[in-house]
Amino acid sequence: MSKKRKKRPLRGTRTATQSRRWLLPAIGLLVVMLVLLFATTYDSYASVYDAEYVGSETCGECHTITYQEWKVSPHANMTRRPTAASVVGDFTDGAWMLPAEARQSELDDKLPAARMYQENGNYYMALREPDSDQYVPFKVDYVIGYQYRQVYLTQEPGGVLRRLPLQWSTERQDYFSYWNFQENSTPYLHDLWAQMESGNSAWNLFCARCHTTKLTILDTDPAHTDVTWVDAGIACEACHGPGSHHADYFQSNYVNRIVAFVNGRLRGEPVAYIANPPKQEKGEALSVCARCHGPDVTMNTLEVYRTYEPGYSAEGRINDLSPYFKQLALEPGRVDPTVEVWADGQPKGIAMIFRSFIESDCYAQAEVRCYDCHNPHNNKAEAVPGILQPSAVSNDYCLQCHTHLKNQLAEHTKHEAGTAGSFC
Repeated sequence: MSKKRKKRPLRGTRTATQSRRWLLPAIGLLVVMLVLLFATTYDSYASVYDAEYVGSETCGECHTITYQEWKVSPHANMTRRPTAASVVGDFTDGAWMLPAEARQSELDDKLPAARMYQENGNYYMALREPDSDQYVPFKVDYVIGYQYRQVYLTQEPGGVLRRLPLQWSTERQDYFSYWNFQENSTPYLHDLWAQMESGNSAWNLFCARCHTTKLTILDTDPAHTDVTWVDAGIACEACHGPGSHHADYFQSNYVNRIVAFVNGRLRGEPVAYIANPPKQEKGEALSVCARCHGPDVTMNTLEVYRTYEPGYSAEGRINDLSPYFKQLALEPGRVDPTVEVWADGQPKGIAMIFRSFIESDCYAQAEVRCYDCHNPHNNKAEAVPGILQPSAVSNDYCLQCHTHLKNQLAEHTKHEAGTAGSFC
């Protein structure tokens, strides 16, 4: 028997399968074209006055690569519970003696002013009572930092997280009395105890806002201060503001993601419902850095420091600190702790980095921003000296403006081109 030949479609016609192959891409292209044509413009900030903080883990569900980079950075690990991994000071029968010039008795010559030890899995700093051989132990409840120095906090019954008077220096590999060091004064035993009673050592009130994300002070009485925070450390929302509306918008449906892509990449609009410094005016964008890396910005106006919130201006909040960037005079020889000034009037010390920047022509005459050179998400791996790492080890960025130095690099930097000292 002869086999029946299958009928072939007439030339110029398509089968149902072939038609379906073209149908889905055509529909997809149509959707994209419609989105491009009718993409809605959202008001990124007007609708987030009631946004809530959601925490860095929520951000990490979408921003996976950035989140993992941030997790190992000093920003993420600024405020931690004491563990073998987080404590860098000597708590294995550690001891700190008063310097010779501060010893006023035989006890001072024989006994340490403080002992640091571990007991039942806890860390303790015990201070010796004046004119006594007895020690008062203080349990370490939090550690702050780990690169240059480490601060130790103890929680008091009233809720105050008290900064213990001795800090660990990673360079010296020893403890030191921080405020005596700042004041360039001799640390006597009574100085250590005075620090335990000072309002300035109530970490909750004066320091915590720059070492946590969304600090909320529940009680402003220095003796009974109680606070809460969303993230221990400098997390996503410390710079980008509360993210609940942003997360809800992107997680609700895929069309919103396409709309946001079109608006952001093709229309140059801000990211949906979140603050994104590269999309903001320079003053607003750099306020994020200024609040903590420029402490003199808010020295005269502490309420500004407390009411600042990144990204938008809800009622009772401010989002632009630029009017306060230079409010404190750079008086030559100023020695106020953390905001020191050299004798010639130039800012001095790591805490004055931001002031040094805004005093430069790079800020005044150009659009240079902190994150053009520094990556805030991956600001150095653990235990590596230095707060921020360059986005690229190159002078290319600076040479875009300073073209005359391109062929004078060794003369300008006093280092051979290509060596560490030759980079801006």
